[in-house]
Amino acid sequence: MAAVVLVHGAFNELWGPNEIKSRWLPALRDGLVHAGATVADDDVAVGFYGDLFRRPVDAGTRKAFEQTRAGVAEMLSGLLGSGSEAIEALGAAANEAVLDRTIDLVTTMTTDPDLREKIAARIDAVITPDTKVVVAHSLGSVVMYRYLTMHPDLSPDLVTIGSPLGAPTLGALDPSLGQDGTHPWPGGVGRWTNVAAVGDRAAVEPRLATLFGDRVEDHTVDNGHRAHDPEPYSNSACTGAAVARALR
Repeated sequence: MAAVVLVHGAFNELWGPNEIKSRWLPALRDGLVHAGATVADDDVAVGFYGDLFRRPVDAGTRKAFEQTRAGVAEMLSGLLGSGSEAIEALGAAANEAVLDRTIDLVTTMTTDPDLREKIAARIDAVITPDTKVVVAHSLGSVVMYRYLTMHPDLSPDLVTIGSPLGAPTLGALDPSLGQDGTHPWPGGVGRWTNVAAVGDRAAVEPRLATLFGDRVEDHTVDNGHRAHDPEPYSNSACTGAAVARALR
């Protein structure tokens, strides 16, 4: 089974595990280069659950979909300039939406036990006692914190990137994520490395050690205009070092 498990965040409803792996794995390998390490294709698996949030379309919802998407092209053309300004505007707009979408999905998971069980089953399918490290991005860090807390028999290293686990709103929504000043350690996790980028709005509290204890090793990186994207997080030297350490 996989030594490395990648767990994605929000806005992946229209992707799949093979597509996500094709995007993340080259970036992860670039991060491992900094540590003089590499990883084989077969040693990496994706904990994919995005399709569980893909909304079904029927006669009652089709019109609502069309209305919510109406005018998107016009809005973007008015928002964006050209060249680097357009890239920065797109990055900023996406970054602003991430935390709101994450909170929305956590709310959905909290109120739908069947959905929680389905997501857990997806993780069950890729993680084993032989898994050495989990790299969890954004909402994926929330999914994996909850999962590992409930599976203390598992002891992989945990690498969280762009994590919203420090957002007070999440603790209010789901007590298992920590509230009233208590933030339990995630099960049998041996090492926890947290990486937050400058300007990443989803990483509300970039230093998770302040909430989960000094055992969390916090790092700050600069992802430029792609502040929340998983690829620049994955190819950073600190992410590569954390994964390489687990593989060794």
